[in-house]
This record gives sequence, C-alpha cells and structure tokens, in this order.
Amino acid sequence: MVLNNLRRLAAVLLLGLCTAAQAETTALRQVFLVQNSGWMEPFYLDPQSGFKPLVGQLIAAAAGSGEVVLGGFNQASSQHPSPLWSYRGPGNHPQLQVAIEQLALARKAGGAYADTDFKEALLAAIQTALEGREGIVWIVTNNKNSPNNSRETQLRNREFYDLLHREAVISRIAAFPRKMPVQGPNYAANGLMVYAIAYGAAAGEALEAVLAQPALAEVLPGAQARLKPLTQAAVRFVPTGLQDTPGVGASLAADRQTLILDFDADSTAKTATLLGAFENRFNPYQIASARIDLGLDIPGEALAAKLSVAELENLDPGQRSAPLSIDLQLPALPSLWSSEVLLSSGYQRAGHLEIQLNDQQLRISPQFVEHMNELFPGDALPDVFIPPAETTASATRIPLLLRISHPIGPLLALLGAGLLLLGLLAYAGLRLTARRPTTLLVEGEARKVLLKPFAQLDIHDARGEKVATLARGLGSPRIAWQAPNSAVTLK
Repeated sequence: MVLNNLRRLAAVLLLGLCTAAQAETTALRQVFLVQNSGWMEPFYLDPQSGFKPLVGQLIAAAAGSGEVVLGGFNQASSQHPSPLWSYRGPGNHPQLQVAIEQLALARKAGGAYADTDFKEALLAAIQTALEGREGIVWIVTNNKNSPNNSRETQLRNREFYDLLHREAVISRIAAFPRKMPVQGPNYAANGLMVYAIAYGAAAGEALEAVLAQPALAEVLPGAQARLKPLTQAAVRFVPTGLQDTPGVGASLAADRQTLILDFDADSTAKTATLLGAFENRFNPYQIASARIDLGLDIPGEALAAKLSVAELENLDPGQRSAPLSIDLQLPALPSLWSSEVLLSSGYQRAGHLEIQLNDQQLRISPQFVEHMNELFPGDALPDVFIPPAETTASATRIPLLLRISHPIGPLLALLGAGLLLLGLLAYAGLRLTARRPTTLLVEGEARKVLLKPFAQLDIHDARGEKVATLARGLGSPRIAWQAPNSAVTLK
C-alpha cells in the first residue's frame, strides 16, 4: 500500500514538472498551509494568541506583493475538504488579512475536532494551489501529524518523511521552531513550527533567496533548521588571516563570500597560506565525523592546493573548527621573457575552491533536541528531522578570484632596448638622408657642393662644359668621371 502511494506520488510530481516546463514563465507562487485541526485549539482560542498575526507577518515577509494562496488544513473527510482554500491573489491585498482572520478550527461530522494529514495537505498544495508548477509551500503547524488519530500515525509519518527526503523534486526544506506559549480550553502549547518547502529546482533557489531576507529573520528569529539539501554547503571557510609572504595578498570581495588572491608572479614559486577555520552550516545537525578533501577548479591555471587537516569531528551547528590553513601555490613563470609576460601587466582567473566532505556522518544536535523538547514537551522529535542515511557526502564551493601581476622589470628592459634601437635607427636614417658638403677645385676655382648618399652630380667649367661627374655612396663623395685634360680635384 505504501509502495503504491509513493509510486503514485512520484507520477504526480513528474506530471507537475512537465506541466511547469510547458507553462509560460511566471513569478513563483507561494502557498501557505495553516493547520486548523484539534491540536491547534490553544493557538486559535487563547485571547492573547499571536498566531494569526504571525501568519500575516510571515506572508508579508516571504511573499510581499507576489501571488499567494492561503488555506487551512487538517484531514479531509466526506463532510469537509482539506485544505480549504480561502484566498488567492497578491500578498499585499487587504482581502488576505480578512481570510487570515476567518481561519477557524475544523470539526468532524460528529463534532469532534478534525485530525491532521500532512502528506495529504502537501500534495493538495502542489496539485491544486501550485497547479503542478514550481513554487514554495509554507506549513504553519504544531508539529502533530495524526491522520485518523490512529496507530497508523507512525506509518503515515514515514510516508511524509519519504516524500520530503526521497523525492528529488523537493529541492529545499527549512524549518523554524517558534516559541509561542498559549492556553486553550482543553490544551496548552509552548510553540509551533514553520516549514518552508521548495517544489522544483528553481523554487529551491528562490526559497534560498527568501530565507536570506532580513524581513523574514525579524518574523522568524533564530537560526533556521536546514533539513534539505544535506549534500551542499556543509561548512564555510572563515578566513582569519594570511601568513606573511612577500608578493602575496588575500581579501574578501564585496559579497563577503568570494576569496580574492593576489600574486606577484616572477621566477620563483609563490604560496599563499590562508589561515582560518571551518564553520558548520548544517543546523540542526552535528558533523559527527567527516573526511575532508580539497579541490580547485580554476580553468587555465596550474594552481596547487593543500589543506592542513584531514577530518572534522563533533562539530556542532554554528561552531568553528580548530584553526587550520590552506596552502595555494602558484608555480614560477616558465619564462620572464615570454610574450605573455612582456605584453601584459597580468591577468585574472575566476574559479572555485571546493571542500568535499566524504564519509560524512550527521546526527541531530543535542541542543536542538533540548530546544524542541522545550517547545513540544512530551512529543517525540518528528521523523522529518532525522538525516537520511544517504547523505554521506557534501560539497562546498567557495568562489575564488585569482589575480596575477607580472613583473615590470623585463618589460622595462625591453622598452629600454627598443628605445635604444629606435635611436640608432634614427641616427642611421639621418646619416643616410643628410647631404654632405664637399669642396672641390675646378681649374683652380674652389667650389662647395652638397651631395646626398647614392647620388651623382655633374661638374661644369666656366664655359659650361661638363668636365667631371661627382658620385657618393654611404661615405665621402668621389670623382666618378673626368674629361681628358680637365683640372678637377677634391679638396
């Protein structure tokens, strides 16, 4: 039965993605499912309850003016549907607040409060509210999933767990425990949970952006619990300094994520030794153990990387590891006189530093379990928080910008040689094109003439008769021809 349900679920999800691919590109819709079954009684009936204001603030912070769908959910029966959709439209329309105020506890036909079915509600949100398109589904709940209020609850919880963790189309899940003490006629509660579920890859990226908004942090203070994915960005590298090395610099870009390395390249290899620590970003999971591998992805650059530690152990969420170092070595330039060096002042390369955690073992942080026990006393921790056994590896990509500066000495030497050569050529040109004055005697009369290189000049006597021809190569002029019995000499 469970297997058939999951197969049918996979078919529904695949159909939804196909529909989304065929649909015109629109802004992602956000669906808000608000639980209204019996266990939610104190949140609805306590006069001091901040429950409905919280729902309004959540929608405003997460969706703004974007399209939202609101519905109360419990467990459907022949007498009433679930979810019961009460609003669809812009997130800032006044009618939305009216719909929030009209949310009320649901009852069965016999008068008892309705039970709860999370899986049923989520599938309805995907099929009906999202119409099979990608989108974000928010669930505001007291964390009690009790279909039919029967012993099948554990089985249904497992199906819901499989839906969230095994189906790849559910790309991102975040959870926010929210303290809210309330007292109703029959029940009391200390808090509730808000889940954010991304349906589709694009929705995963959109949800990541929503979760980063400061407005949402004001509504849901405290660290979010990331339930999925647990294969990406397990840690972040927190730089604390750079080992002093001449010709090497390091800094963070304006985005506070991209690591910038500056190398003054020359005939020696340079190593940038980054000092820092790894911080666990897998809240609420402790990284019990993991083997660390370091890799570089910088196209066209022969950069070697080495990490000073080999593994992580017992790293709690938000905690930093012991100090470590990352060595990034730039090899020496193959030739200071190559055209690449001489004709450019340097270059830059963009890539990634990849931190791979292998044999990754996760366990729920004891501090998180304690916090959940405070909010939901007497309740077992929901299965949805148990990390899947398959999450044994994760990859963290740190953007890296490599800036190489070439030495200016060879370029200056080349420019100097070029200027000297130009000077010599200019001097030679002047010598070649300049007219050289020459004095000669024609029949005892002194004459001064100017003669270019490789030119000839006929010499005439006082009667106008040609008596000689003067010729010049690169050197001094010479008499190339002279009439018989004429008196022409160079002085």
